Amino acid sequence: MNQRVDLVRNSLPSSNELVLETTEETEDGIVFRALTKRVPCCPACLQSRVSYHSHYVRRMRDLPWQGRRVVIHLKTRRFRWRNKECRRKIFAEQLPAVAAPNARETTRLCEILGLVGYALGGLPSERLLRRLGIKSSDDTVLRRVKSRRREARPIRVLSVDDWAWPKQQRYGTMLMDLERPEVIDLLPVRSADSFAEWLGLHPGVEVITRDRSTLYADGGRQGAPAAIQITDRYHLVSNLSEAVERDVQQLQVDARRQLAESEAAESTNGRLTLVEARRQRCRQARYQRYTAVHALHRQGQTQLQIAEKTGIDPETVSRWLNAREFPERRIRSDRRRDQALFLQSRQLGLQPSLTRTHYSAGRVAALLTMPPPKLSESQRRHLDAFLRFCPKAHGLRRLSLRFKDMLRWRSAKKLKNWIDSTTASGFPFVAQFASTLQLSITTPWSNGPIEGHINRLKAIKRQMYGRAGFELLKARVLPWDISEAA
Repeated sequence: MNQRVDLVRNSLPSSNELVLETTEETEDGIVFRALTKRVPCCPACLQSRVSYHSHYVRRMRDLPWQGRRVVIHLKTRRFRWRNKECRRKIFAEQLPAVAAPNARETTRLCEILGLVGYALGGLPSERLLRRLGIKSSDDTVLRRVKSRRREARPIRVLSVDDWAWPKQQRYGTMLMDLERPEVIDLLPVRSADSFAEWLGLHPGVEVITRDRSTLYADGGRQGAPAAIQITDRYHLVSNLSEAVERDVQQLQVDARRQLAESEAAESTNGRLTLVEARRQRCRQARYQRYTAVHALHRQGQTQLQIAEKTGIDPETVSRWLNAREFPERRIRSDRRRDQALFLQSRQLGLQPSLTRTHYSAGRVAALLTMPPPKLSESQRRHLDAFLRFCPKAHGLRRLSLRFKDMLRWRSAKKLKNWIDSTTASGFPFVAQFASTLQLSITTPWSNGPIEGHINRLKAIKRQMYGRAGFELLKARVLPWDISEAA
């Protein structure tokens, strides 16, 4: 019998401060009646010269016992403080280890509600807790999730990136401490001013890793001018691939032009094929729209006004205005197009060319930037065929592999020579990428960890069907710490 009593007594929260009086079993569950054995102490002056005043009963829900609901009736005493110099005259004893002031749940039950709500959300947590013997509403669970407090910690290495509310419409900002590593804050907007304001409230940031966005670059210069800004290696390689892809497009245009000129010189009939004639008509119409956009821009029209007048997408208008020359249309790889050219040449009595003239620029750019040992046999054959068609791409491949080797081995000494070689190479888009390159490639920091947390944020948003407000979303994205639970 004594063992059973000890078992019940030890199951109480903070059993060294509570004394179990009686145990009752009711229709709703189990009721523990307990009182405290703690020495009373004034919360104002922390002295214990008191006399008994009165008592009242606090009813608090606790963790279930064998699937039965448990309620603790705690006899809480009031005391009269005899010190005339203290402003507190009457006070009730508090037990922080058992429950928070005015709480109707024990601290450990609040922690369980918060942890389950942090992992599952509101309604799923309510259903799971009901199966575990804990009756609580989804609103109560979400309040426990959102009410936890976090202490400020010094931050030295900060990673910043954006996340989308609705995709391509509205964006927020995620901030991460790379040294711990953990997400430290979410901002509901993406702007240079909000980022600068956050940095002003958190001094001590020495390193900022970011993508190539100018918003975070400007915000970092405003809020932490002494911090070193590092462009993430992932975005550098991604931007290099985009530059290589655009140069591949230009190389294909030049190679096709040279091939067409040579075939026209060899043939007696200089008529264009149906596909070539149609392509020239489309290019001429697109070039006329391009000149019209620049003419309206010289008249002082804004990009949105130009888009409305010409019926062109605003992003296309912006791309055309920022282009150094007329951008040729991207031609996708299509084997049927080469087959059609072959058949039309034979029908016109021309000597058909067996050379493939259309390649996917994205696929070729990926193969050009891939190290030779990682190429499969089919990829190697495809790349060799393109290099035979565009021999100039050998230089583009050498520049790409040299840059990736510098990033991998962090050879900052070779960076200047690579930039000089790229500028003189004759590849305009890769040269433009090199001219704006500002990176200390010896740093060990990267934006890779924050990309994973952004994917986790997307999963949390989908789990709540996109209906969660910013406060709840932030509470579930930031790491949970039991010691900081409310």
